[in-house]
Amino acid sequence: HATDEMIKEYGLNVLYGPFQGMRYPQSSLASRDGIPILFATYELELHPVIEEVAAKTFDSIIDIGSAEGYYAVGLAMRTKSPVIAFDCEPRERSYMRQMARLNGVADRVHARSWCSPRILEKLTSGRRSLVISDCEGYELTLFQGTVLSALKDCDLIIELHENIPDANVGTTLLERFHSSHGARIITFDPQNTGSVVPEKWRKFAREFRSPSQQWLYLTPIV
Repeated sequence: HATDEMIKEYGLNVLYGPFQGMRYPQSSLASRDGIPILFATYELELHPVIEEVAAKTFDSIIDIGSAEGYYAVGLAMRTKSPVIAFDCEPRERSYMRQMARLNGVADRVHARSWCSPRILEKLTSGRRSLVISDCEGYELTLFQGTVLSALKDCDLIIELHENIPDANVGTTLLERFHSSHGARIITFDPQNTGSVVPEKWRKFAREFRSPSQQWLYLTPIV
């Protein structure tokens, strides 16, 4: 197993990138494709965005689809903001709590199971929050109606899942946020393995995803 071999060679700390030094529980890292995480090539295209948001001040950070806590714990380490992290999978929430403890931010990372539009509206209304969404196609349901006005002062990073027939997720969300937010579209580049990955590990350095994968980075229009 390549991840196990890499753990033996390099340990359990993220080696580079915006969350350099973040320590993973071994069971969590071994349960997933850990090589892009350790080399910080996981979602490499978002590194400039993560640096940008880490330099801002938010009332809270809301991570929807947080999995084992890569962004939830990483951003808690980089900022002073409280983090509310949602994931439906109990094992992933357990890994996230472990990682928050390992990295000294357990007091600011709060794990929850499900985020509905109503919950998101309640958490963001009248607040300056960062919202990160990776919710596997639920984004069209989540970001609609009165939630949109609650998010008018929030920054959002939304992973787009164009696997819903005829939904045009990206186009639809751009239309919904058009009057309140400026948008930056970021596209996954599977050929980009960064400059720090040794040749031995290069073929393992990027996570598996569609070559057309995109994210939206939305910032309020001032």
